[in-house]
Amino acid sequence: MQGEGYYMGFDMNQTEFPSVKHKIIWRCGVLVMPEELSLSDKVRNLTDPDLFESCRQMRLFILHSLSDMYENVGKYDFEPWQLFSFWLNVIGNVSESNNYDVIDVTASMRSKSMSANAKGLYADVIKNTGIVFIESKNKTEIINILYPKMFRAMKEMQKYVRAKKERASLENSFQICDFRKLCPEYKYDKTDKRLYMREIEDRIPLVVENENIKTALDFAGYLRDNNITLKWTGIQNGFSETGQTHYGQGICHIELKNDYWEREGTSWRICVPLPKINIYKDLITDVDFVKFIQCNIYLCNKTIVDACNGGEKSIYACHRGIDINVLNREIKYACRLRNGKHISVYVYDPDDKAIIYIKKLIELEQKQVKH
Repeated sequence: MQGEGYYMGFDMNQTEFPSVKHKIIWRCGVLVMPEELSLSDKVRNLTDPDLFESCRQMRLFILHSLSDMYENVGKYDFEPWQLFSFWLNVIGNVSESNNYDVIDVTASMRSKSMSANAKGLYADVIKNTGIVFIESKNKTEIINILYPKMFRAMKEMQKYVRAKKERASLENSFQICDFRKLCPEYKYDKTDKRLYMREIEDRIPLVVENENIKTALDFAGYLRDNNITLKWTGIQNGFSETGQTHYGQGICHIELKNDYWEREGTSWRICVPLPKINIYKDLITDVDFVKFIQCNIYLCNKTIVDACNGGEKSIYACHRGIDINVLNREIKYACRLRNGKHISVYVYDPDDKAIIYIKKLIELEQKQVKH
């Protein structure tokens, strides 16, 4: 590691990893915002020169930390977000100062757990990334011999994260280094948004596992080939992609795994809403196809007093489960999640046979939509 001149790049096309832990760290590295966006000329022109340099060094420090974790994965028994949550807490206890080359964290380092983590759990990665603790009888100071200017940006980003109450997660602004948020005059535009969020084909390798990667990529290509636009639905919401026809009729939803999934051991799923199934039900005669639909109807998992999506008064109101006849079979407590009125098929980590049936359902639904 060479500090100031060191740059860590993660191969966006990487699909094989020595371990699951390697992939978790790699994903964090890929999600650090591209320098041409987070530190673009537009950002430079709207940022104080000293703060801009601090942002640059903070970004290198984050990448350096992830690189060290990746290269020494067997050494560290913690997740990347835990390390950066530690830094959020340390920097959050630093008093305001005009000199961030040396920061006084006396109060925070008096915390037994924080001090113990600095000397134990995170000690090696802290040392390898240039951090030095200077302790005297009455105070603890921190410097970084590789990235001496980074602390000002860390403090400003910490204030933003706390003000917005962002979670200490993989896509927290602190960790992905979205320095645009430190520029009050900066205005986002669609080009910037698209550049960072990327296409679903770029997202799939971040989340989907093993042989499912190719299946998911092929399916995304199938949707595009059939004029179903993949519309991004939000970086914090499970990497969902909503498939729509050019008339805006939601017809297929791809979701990549997030922290809130109820099903373990799966990494992506496809949802096909079936608002028109009663129109074409007589065309579904294959016994295996019928069974596939019936066995994959999404079921409500709420009690009678629970509600999804903001409750009954929300425009996305939960209508709770209903008992419904689907192709001559009674389905108990089917969820009406999409638009609150119709049932859906959800398939987790679909295999080749499932993909064939999903495509048939999409094509049957498409025929009922005006183009």
